[in-house]
Amino acid sequence: MLARAHIDRSSVIRVTGPSGLSALLWLCRHGFEQVGYLKPGAGPHEQPDALIVAHTCDAASLEALLATGPHVREGGALVFQSPLPRVLGFRADPIHRLLERHGYGVEQCHHGYHRELHVARRAPRDGWKAAA
Repeated sequence: MLARAHIDRSSVIRVTGPSGLSALLWLCRHGFEQVGYLKPGAGPHEQPDALIVAHTCDAASLEALLATGPHVREGGALVFQSPLPRVLGFRADPIHRLLERHGYGVEQCHHGYHRELHVARRAPRDGWKAAA
């Protein structure tokens, strides 16, 4: 899944969230060279190639993360899990709408038994302003 998201062993990857240490250790043990942990919330953060959120994000916690950071660079990937949405019929997933409002486009969405895994790419600022 990481390879399909164009995240490779030389990508600058940051992990955030309560289970970040486990995710960080897994990545390091599998040969990812530039992995680190970032504390959620406002503060001086670099903008990595990929950010892996190591906990399940409902809409409120994802909104807080998108508002206060950390953030990936333009073109970078955000990887996270969310609870499965309630039956939506033909309406868009609220998590996808939230990502779009913050300048991300969903590239992959894998549905599991209780959660879905998202890979979203941060759009360039010029394209984001044009879309707004």
